[in-house]
Parts: sequence; C-alpha cells; structure tokens
Amino acid sequence: MASLLLAPISCVGSALAQCAGACAATACCKLLTCGCLASPLSTNIFYSAILLVATVAALILRYTRQDLSVCVSGDCDDGSASTWMPTGSASYDLCEGGRCEGMWAVFRISFSLAALFSVLLLLSCCKSEFSVLVHRGFWAAKLIGLAAISVGTLFTPNDVFAYYAWVARFIAPGFLLYQLVSFVDAGYTINERLVDRDEESPPRPLLCFANGSGVAWKGLNLLLCLCLYSALLAGTGAMYYFFPQADCPFNPSAITSTLGMSLLNTG
Repeated sequence: MASLLLAPISCVGSALAQCAGACAATACCKLLTCGCLASPLSTNIFYSAILLVATVAALILRYTRQDLSVCVSGDCDDGSASTWMPTGSASYDLCEGGRCEGMWAVFRISFSLAALFSVLLLLSCCKSEFSVLVHRGFWAAKLIGLAAISVGTLFTPNDVFAYYAWVARFIAPGFLLYQLVSFVDAGYTINERLVDRDEESPPRPLLCFANGSGVAWKGLNLLLCLCLYSALLAGTGAMYYFFPQADCPFNPSAITSTLGMSLLNTG
C-alpha cells in the first residue's frame, strides 16, 4: 500500500525536478547567448563601470600590497605577506610560487582587461549586425569571461607579466593618443550642444530656471570649464607631490610638459 502511494509522488517529484533542471539550463543558456542589446549610452556606462571597478581594485591592491596568492598551508605561508585565506589543511600556492601583490596584481588586472577588449575589438572591427551584437550585448558572457581570465592570471608566473609590462609601455602611448582625441571630440560636442540650447528660439530653460536672457547654458558651460581646470591644477599638484622627482627626472619633465600643453591649448 505504501509503495502504491509513494509511486505517484516519486513520479511527480522526478518530473518536477527534470522540468526545473531543464528550465535552469535553458535560462543559463539564454543568459550567456542572449544579445540583450543595450542602448549606446547604456553600453558606454557599462564599459565605464567595468573600467572603474578594475581601476579601484588595482589601486587598492597596488597600495595596500594585498597578496592575491591563495597559499593556505604552513609549507608555503612564510608570514611575510597576508593572503586572502587563512592557513589551513588545503594547500595551493598560486602565481607559481611568486608574489601577486603590488604592481604584479595591477599587471594581472590590466592584462585581463586588455585580453577582453582585444577579443571584442577583433569580433567587432567590421561593421555588421554581428559586431553590434558583440559590442552592445552578451553582457553575462563578457563578465564571466573577464572573471575567468582574471582567475587564470593567478596561475601564471610573474615573468609573463614582466614581458607584458615591457610590451605595454610601447603600446600605451597610442592608447593615450586615442583617449586624447576622444576627449577633445567630446569637449567640442558638449560645448556645441550647450551653446545651441541657448540659441534656440525661445531659449531652452535650464532645469527649473527660466532662460529668458539666453545665457544659462553658456553659464553652465563656463562653470564646467572652471571645475575641470580646478581639477587639472589639483591633479598636477598631486602628481608633483606624490611622484618621485629627484630619483626619476622623467616625472617632472612629463608633468611640466603636460601642464604647459594644457595652458597653451587654452588660448
């Protein structure tokens, strides 16, 4: 009798479990393969958020000298550096026995980002529907891929990232030049849009403020310029203060030339 009562229940339970497993697998598959197209503005915000989080993590690991190596046994923990996990029975020494703190952690984060965006560049270099899907979609796959690359760097010896840092110093100027062109273009675009709002007929109001005189947006433009110049001067002073001057003659020359070019381009 008991078996007769339990048989339908077990059948229903088995069917529900199979259905739940199939739904979960389908959901995971759609999550990884769904284009989930974001708007151009949202796409820029998502990519900027990834870069911001990576930058903050790199700064924390750089200056707190927190070791990324998960060495959790007494054989490999010499007490010279703190690790993410306490000493225990399990043991695995990451980074091939090397230290993963300071600049080595920064190199690993930089390499992970470079690998991700290099793949995206190759997949979206040609203008097509597929390139749009790659650029503005597949966000779960991108995050999982970035996490997988980051974890993989922990199993890579520091010598690899020493070569990466050497190559990056020659590629970085081109990337900085591209950023400079992008910032200049963004500045001209923002200036043009703010001025156009004052020259409309009638002038567009600024939030809750009336704009009968047609100078509100120009005033906002001027305020933004003053804030940016204040940030420029503050950042330049911070670089003079924190970056070594006597031991590295390149630092003061680079900072001074950057400040000079900024003031020269103001005119």
